[in-house]
Amino acid sequence: MPREDPALALVLSTTPAEAPKLPTLRSLETGFAALTAGPTFYLRLKDSDQLDLFETLCRDVMHFADGAGSEGEALDRLIERTNRWHYLLRGGRADLLTEEEQKGLIGELTVLSRLAGLMGPRAAIAAWMGPMGSPKDFEMHGHCIEVKSRRVAAQPFVQISSEFQLSDVEGRCLWLCVLAVDKVISPFGETLNDVVARIGSLLHQADPSIAADWDQCLTAAGFRQEDDYTDQWVVSAPTRYRVAEGFPRVDLPLQPGVVDLRYRIALAACEPFAVETGAAESTLSEGYSNV
Repeated sequence: MPREDPALALVLSTTPAEAPKLPTLRSLETGFAALTAGPTFYLRLKDSDQLDLFETLCRDVMHFADGAGSEGEALDRLIERTNRWHYLLRGGRADLLTEEEQKGLIGELTVLSRLAGLMGPRAAIAAWMGPMGSPKDFEMHGHCIEVKSRRVAAQPFVQISSEFQLSDVEGRCLWLCVLAVDKVISPFGETLNDVVARIGSLLHQADPSIAADWDQCLTAAGFRQEDDYTDQWVVSAPTRYRVAEGFPRVDLPLQPGVVDLRYRIALAACEPFAVETGAAESTLSEGYSNV
């Protein structure tokens, strides 16, 4: 490995035809490489000060993958366990998601469901990069989408969590998708478990092969199937804004020394950039088939 960094390597008989979605960790690099031993999936430690923790991670993912019945299953298990570590190391907790985290996840799942109808479940799940640590929630051919969930009665602003969320990506159109996600009294809404079960069922019916990728994304997002959520939620249809020249945002590059920027933008200032749902979805679906 570069600089002889410590790494865990799983030597494969062949590289997967469709590379699975890999987590993004601050001190680790994950990927596939052609090494002397053959095609290899690897976890490389980039921060030598974390060697003890890296050894613990390696032993844990090896133990988790050890019971696999095939090479493909071993790879799936290794990536799934690494996703668990990704969630832990980015500040995840063993208890339930907060109300704000539930709202955010429900918003992303709602957008995912609509994208699956436009481009197919596999392409939609492959585009869902927010749980993997990407600054954009969805990244696809020609487009990036940032999703924001807010209460209907909240102040008419959305919170931008970093300087990169609304930054341009070369060769891609950028969209801001805003949904109202409100808590209601039973039986008028759905719990987070209900939303996951409903959308998961629709995705699996359309393409049963996406089960592993779906589970990996949910795990990375902090959702566990065994958790029981009781809050009931209702969701509005998304409002889409095309982020272009003149959109209310902080432009990059920032002045030297300015980092970890957080700011709010007024939705009223975004209105000139709103795009009607049909036109937006037609643009997003270009180049894909939902068959």
